[in-house]
Amino acid sequence: MDIRIQRIFLVLASLTLLAKISIAAETTPDKIYDPKLEQQQIDEALIDDEDFEVGVFFGTLGIEDFGAAEVYGVRFNYFINEDFFLQLSTGNAKAGLSSAEQLFPGNVLISTDRDFKFYDINLGWNILPGEGFWSEDVAVNTAFYIVAGAGNTSFLDNTEFTLTYGAGYRALINDWFSFSVDTRDHRFNSEYPVGEVKATHNLEFSFSFSFFF
Repeated sequence: MDIRIQRIFLVLASLTLLAKISIAAETTPDKIYDPKLEQQQIDEALIDDEDFEVGVFFGTLGIEDFGAAEVYGVRFNYFINEDFFLQLSTGNAKAGLSSAEQLFPGNVLISTDRDFKFYDINLGWNILPGEGFWSEDVAVNTAFYIVAGAGNTSFLDNTEFTLTYGAGYRALINDWFSFSVDTRDHRFNSEYPVGEVKATHNLEFSFSFSFFF
């Protein structure tokens, strides 16, 4: 009797297991579902990948012992990569009276050559590239950079080797036009006013408008 009962339970258990297997087979898909996701198209800012930039600058040049003067000139940039660029610049300013000439008017004449002309070549480094938000809906590419280099300065009938270094901030208005603010020091040796050679620091603060090509 016990053997019959055991057989009945075994048969029932086998039928139950077969039923579960059949149900699982019916609900299992023939293959794994592979959804086809379409990649979303994103419109990026149309920034030209031009390597050259040319622009004009204007501002104020503090000529040591001669006061502030208007300065203007041209700058040319070649972008080596996203971080570094080479810069050629040339500028001109007209110095006024020196402090000695103002103190003793008519009795002291330093020189008739009052044109402050310079040219230099600099290496620039974009140390803080980023974005600037002019409003809630308008953002522009920006960069804070530093420059350092050397060149020549013609002033007071002399031409002197000049070290140049400074910093600037550039904002890309659109894909071909930019605006920059610069400050830099033109350092060269001069014998004025005491007849002994000394280092002079001539600080420039300028604005520039540039075009990419």
